Amino acid sequence: MDNLIEILIIIAVIAIQTFSGYIGNKYLGSILPIIFLGFIGFFLYKGALGFNFKDIIMPFLGFFVLVMIYEGGKETKKNKIKKELEKMKAKDISNKE
Repeated sequence: MDNLIEILIIIAVIAIQTFSGYIGNKYLGSILPIIFLGFIGFFLYKGALGFNFKDIIMPFLGFFVLVMIYEGGKETKKNKIKKELEKMKAKDISNKE
């Protein structure tokens, strides 16, 4: 049951970041990375994270992944708009002939 909850949380985080990138809302897209950095700061303060390779690299990797998911949503929206414009141009060209 715990694994199912973890998987659902991961899916929700990915969905929220992708959606915020898709709609282009920078503020909504920055909420989860800021919360993530807050958790990392809290864990460092409490001593749960040490200064070894894993505990230094993983927070950077997690933050980078959240930002890349946001950018992926933005790219999806840009590609969709580009395809729509190409369809419109093709339709205009065919109507002129």
